Amino acid sequence: MRAVMGCPTATQHMCPAVISRPLSSRAPGLLSSWLGTKAVPSQPRRRHFGFYTLARSKARGRRAIATAMKSSAPLRIEIIEGSQLQNRPDSTNNVVLYTHMLCPYAQTALLTLLCKGVPHQVVHIDLSQKPAWFTQLCHHEGFAATVPVIDCNGKAQTESIDICRWVCDNFQAPEFPMLTFSSPQDKNQIDLLIQQRPGFVSAGMDLLAGATGRHWQIGTKQSQQQWEAFEQHLTVFQDAIKRSGGPYLMGSEVSLADLLYFPFMERFALSMPEFTGFDPCDACDGIMSDWLEAMGHLTCCQLASADDKLFQQALR
Repeated sequence: MRAVMGCPTATQHMCPAVISRPLSSRAPGLLSSWLGTKAVPSQPRRRHFGFYTLARSKARGRRAIATAMKSSAPLRIEIIEGSQLQNRPDSTNNVVLYTHMLCPYAQTALLTLLCKGVPHQVVHIDLSQKPAWFTQLCHHEGFAATVPVIDCNGKAQTESIDICRWVCDNFQAPEFPMLTFSSPQDKNQIDLLIQQRPGFVSAGMDLLAGATGRHWQIGTKQSQQQWEAFEQHLTVFQDAIKRSGGPYLMGSEVSLADLLYFPFMERFALSMPEFTGFDPCDACDGIMSDWLEAMGHLTCCQLASADDKLFQQALR
């Protein structure tokens, strides 16, 4: 395994899934909520509560420590509400992820950290009231004050795909999925799927917007062209799974492409049936439903997904 920039190695902190006691005794519900089926459901579910939602609802304004199931030693995840911090957290020998619980791009970064077994801090940023120190951090680094942002040893970077690739390149332990695979053919296929993701996301959001809503909003009067564009991207997704034999895009092992698509497909599966009457899980001979179910078995997806009700509230 490599740990570039002096960041902590994942093998130092891996263990069965338990939730350590919150630092504040004023949050008695956090431990029991996390330790129950919320953290690791006994049955796979298409959509589920994740620790983002639990952290904010049960320990708002306080710190909480979680450990995620990966192997045989503890993987520590510290969850912090950014509005309660006066200064930028220290990232010396530490990975800090700045995120928002409903941002799908930020969720891909979290999924990759969890799947690779990287110990890290999660700092939730309220994008409507950004802390001054966060805005200063982003402007100093030369990018917009938005999420996700990852910070390690004082070096911050943004763009979700770049963050995910950085995690894959710098944390490579045999106990965890490679995500990017080793053969040139597989790497090329993963790169192609990743290159196609913006089109997939854009077509899905355009379908939801219809003729009356703006991009990233819900509208009505979807056009035939919008339907056909999204169906075309679904077909590409289906063909990739068929070629690999599934259940994931690259076959029996989860890849970075799966993690980059999952937050968006999860949102489409939740919102499209309600707002357009179309359920993408029923499309493509059930392949999409099978893929979502397979992803739902992954602990990283179980932990990183937000509450369905919050999704729907944000969309409305």
